[in-house]
Amino acid sequence: SSSVGDLMKVVIVGGTGFVGQGILQVLVKDKTLELYSLSRGGKRPGSVAGVTYQRVDLEHPNVWQTLLKEADWVIDCVGILWPDRKKQLDYQNASIKPAKKIIATIKTSETKFLFISANVGFPAYLRAKRTVEKYAHQVLGKRAYVVYPGLIYDRTKKRTYYLGKVLHVITFLPGLKKYRPVKRKILAQAIEKILQGKTSEFERLRK
Repeated sequence: SSSVGDLMKVVIVGGTGFVGQGILQVLVKDKTLELYSLSRGGKRPGSVAGVTYQRVDLEHPNVWQTLLKEADWVIDCVGILWPDRKKQLDYQNASIKPAKKIIATIKTSETKFLFISANVGFPAYLRAKRTVEKYAHQVLGKRAYVVYPGLIYDRTKKRTYYLGKVLHVITFLPGLKKYRPVKRKILAQAIEKILQGKTSEFERLRK
């Protein structure tokens, strides 16, 4: 890949969202990485210094495609937890379609693809995640990596923070293990390990 010097080029699609931002906050400390965030809104308040933010619409072929093809890694953090009728967002157009566009773009390159899937959620939400996983493995083979966090929580998001704390206490009970709530920072550190060529416990799906 055509990285500057020996820097590893990492592109996060959906880098301004809750999960994407958390990943960037951890990765930015690693000076061997060249970081890019692609999102509809581009740079916004609270953006991580040291990251190149680009405003993109995946519907329109553009320079973002070249960036993805040149990257060492693309991390897909795009998607919704539940559909939003007002905004006309459903799993198909907000989660599956963007992922397929990314995967199709890097098909002929050497770029590795890391998908943030999920271990828990509504059936339709999980079906959308599994659809992307299947497609990624079909098209990219060994270049597709998937992580399966449970509920991702962080102090900055009060709603999930307290739920995460509670779940953390009760996940040792039978049947609740799969919820494995994870602090946003811990997930980001696990992703950093994968980029470095190590494996992570989050790559295993807990049934």
